[in-house]
Amino acid sequence: MRESLPVYLATVASLVLVSAARSEDRVQARGGLADCFRVLAEAAQAAQPARIVYLGGAFTQGQGAGREPLCYRALTTAHIRRLAPKTGLVEYDHSVAETGSWLAAFRASTDVVQHYLPLCLVVVELAAADGAEDPQRGRAALEGLVRQIRRSHPQADLLFVYACSPQSPAATWHDQIAEHYRIASVYAADAPLTEQGHASCAAAIGSLLEKAQAETADSKPLKHPLAESLCTAPMDAAKLVAYEAADFEPGWKTGQENTMEERLYRSAVGKFRSLLVCDSPGPTATLRFRGDAVGWFGAVGKDSGDLECSIDGGPWQHKACFQPGRDQLCPQAGLLADGLAPTAEHVLRIRVAEKTPPGSAGRTARIGYFLVNGTAADRYKDLAPLERIDAIYQAMESVQYTPPDGRWQLIPKTIQRLREGGTLRIVMLGDSIVNDTASSQYELLLERMYPKCKVVKIRSVRGSTGCWWYKEEGRVDEWVLKHEPDLLMIGGISQRDDTESIRAVIQQVRAARPQVEVMLLSPVFGTYDPRADQQWAYDADPQGEGYRSRLIRLAAEEKVEHVNMTGPWGEYLRRSDKARGWFMRDPVHANERGFQILGRILEKYFAPE
Repeated sequence: MRESLPVYLATVASLVLVSAARSEDRVQARGGLADCFRVLAEAAQAAQPARIVYLGGAFTQGQGAGREPLCYRALTTAHIRRLAPKTGLVEYDHSVAETGSWLAAFRASTDVVQHYLPLCLVVVELAAADGAEDPQRGRAALEGLVRQIRRSHPQADLLFVYACSPQSPAATWHDQIAEHYRIASVYAADAPLTEQGHASCAAAIGSLLEKAQAETADSKPLKHPLAESLCTAPMDAAKLVAYEAADFEPGWKTGQENTMEERLYRSAVGKFRSLLVCDSPGPTATLRFRGDAVGWFGAVGKDSGDLECSIDGGPWQHKACFQPGRDQLCPQAGLLADGLAPTAEHVLRIRVAEKTPPGSAGRTARIGYFLVNGTAADRYKDLAPLERIDAIYQAMESVQYTPPDGRWQLIPKTIQRLREGGTLRIVMLGDSIVNDTASSQYELLLERMYPKCKVVKIRSVRGSTGCWWYKEEGRVDEWVLKHEPDLLMIGGISQRDDTESIRAVIQQVRAARPQVEVMLLSPVFGTYDPRADQQWAYDADPQGEGYRSRLIRLAAEEKVEHVNMTGPWGEYLRRSDKARGWFMRDPVHANERGFQILGRILEKYFAPE
């Protein structure tokens, strides 16, 4: 009979008692995990969840566990939720098999640091993959990873998990760094890639968690100090650099679809949102950067080729990329150059190697990111904000959008202010998608069309939040009215299809400030792909039952402006020859190109008749 999860968890707990005598030396509490619970409690007081991030390899992905709920990661997350049931915990599994600390250091900013939710715990399981790593390079990478997290999230706890033998050289230098930064550590088991190994690891972590939870005593999170570095040059400036930062000769194709399975690259950005692809030797891609190391991160499969690179005009060097035996695209990273002068400007050139590797069906290069321990040159850095967004948009296909007849009827004061001059205050209320719409800097486009008017844009956004939250007592005052809007824009993808809550916010605003005009924006971006939806329609049926239909009716009933953003945005993506990910920075949110799709829709909507 299939064992239930509660029974299994009880079995897991018993393993702590059975193996305590022989495993005490495998669990090192050091600074402990009490801040994990303090951050959770503080986040709960602010009515939001906190997050736990796992950076690891095959063990963290669940290899050997049999099924997902029985891997140490799932068991650990479940244990925290049981110990802190009145708090919200969101798990982010950012594991990539067969990759260690070197790649993780570059991924730290994207996969750990940059997020709106509070960070309570980062579990780092990289020692097993670091077994084949150069110790000096691995130490610099792991310490750089730790320092990036501690610098940005000093209240977050870290936990090192070793899915390898205690005699592993990598485990030794991992533990040296753990000791220096007072990071708790756990050895998984003698045979980690088994159900018992996962259970044993989860039990050991559980003992740390239970001790930590007892130590919190309702206290506030403490800030972990950032100790002096052990390495002379830790990789604390390592980052993923979008391949678009480079210049390309004809032959390199940007914005190409990535067919790699999502599960193989578990990241905050999902699998590579799009790929830079070339299968012809000769054309070069050129990246200008400052830093001491540079590499590539992409997808390698049965038709992959090798690369050649040149640094600062030096000779071309061959860099092997193809690996025999891969029947599907897999994530892979490679070093191109290191030991460079860290503050000097460098020029990297890459090209596809002419010779097809033995065993490969081709010589295709697929690059998702460049890896830079430093900074990449920004081609737009000397441009004014309006010049910058124009330059980004100029490199894109133009937005084809004709706004509907009869627009503006419900925002006459807004249009009058634009035409005749003065200050127009626009409050944008919603979630991160509304924030992305604001990031288009559409207000600069409005000011160009209406030079007499000064547009003041106020972002009033909260991640994953809609009017179901904003309508509650006191929140309309805090998030809308105190900003004294002339025009209130409400949108996003977090409304939970709840048009009645949107109505409640509109009515509260009007009761306190009747002169405010309101504009409702239909949803864009998120996980929805208009190209994959056979039922997609540019316009929603006003008599339909879907959210877009009910939003149209709400606008008519409340006599507020409605802007169909979904139609022109979806049509743009469906018409484009670029991957959807070319316009996104992660599986949900737009990037600078995506911002411009939204901004140019609004520009055309407000364009003089």
